[in-house]
Amino acid sequence: MQSRINSLLNYSYTVTDIHSIELQLFLLTVKCLMPYEDKIGCFFNVKRYYKEMELFAYYKNGMDETIEHWLERKIPTDKKDGLMEFKIIPIALVNTLWDNLVEEILKAVTFYTLNIETILDGIIVSSGIYEYMNNNLENAHELTKERLIGFSVKEFIIKNNINVDKSYIIDFEKERIKTIQRNDFFNLNRYKSIQYIFGEPNKESTEGTLIDSYSAYLYKLRKGRIDPEKLKIPDKMPDLKECLKKSYFNHPLLGKCKVEKRANNEVVVRNKSGLMRIRI
Repeated sequence: MQSRINSLLNYSYTVTDIHSIELQLFLLTVKCLMPYEDKIGCFFNVKRYYKEMELFAYYKNGMDETIEHWLERKIPTDKKDGLMEFKIIPIALVNTLWDNLVEEILKAVTFYTLNIETILDGIIVSSGIYEYMNNNLENAHELTKERLIGFSVKEFIIKNNINVDKSYIIDFEKERIKTIQRNDFFNLNRYKSIQYIFGEPNKESTEGTLIDSYSAYLYKLRKGRIDPEKLKIPDKMPDLKECLKKSYFNHPLLGKCKVEKRANNEVVVRNKSGLMRIRI
């Protein structure tokens, strides 16, 4: 099971570059996975993700329209999210029950965007990963179709207090029906995880020690072997600029850090994930 996680991650993320925005988004999501206290699986801690994103503004690598929109306005856009897949893969890997998985996946998707196509793609991608982890690919297409048919966007919106107008729900239902009728859910050209899962049997991936480490961690989360108490963080965050004045510091979100280099407008910091350039 852990090897399945490892192989999928190594194929999906650019592990040769720890500063790639895809891998940065992976790490952000992993840090916000918290085991449920009253049911099986892990929830996507939106409250912590909010804090992570505010910090991410200082060290993110690359530009993305949905991320920039959120950082500027603190609300989701209506644009398609081209990086959606890289944000949701960890959530799909650690949850063993579909209802919990899709609920948490969509919290992550709608954090950035309410784009209808992106939401539907989020359901499809996570369904493919779910069946991959359950070694049930022969039934993946039919089960995905059933999940799309059974999904209620109105119910999800009400449950999560998302404000949309009535026309949005109508438009969503129209697009959902079109997606079901197209019947080509696992298009290999659209998402790397889907390419890996449903592509040619000879699947190549690049091994990376960072991914190997997080694969083991995600496996433990999936098996319920992580104490939730150890993942909790304080409500109040220390001032990052004050932390950066020290040679060594411990930050609730960044962990133990060592300042490697200071310049006029940036500080290079090393933590367990590697080097990080923080703009100040």
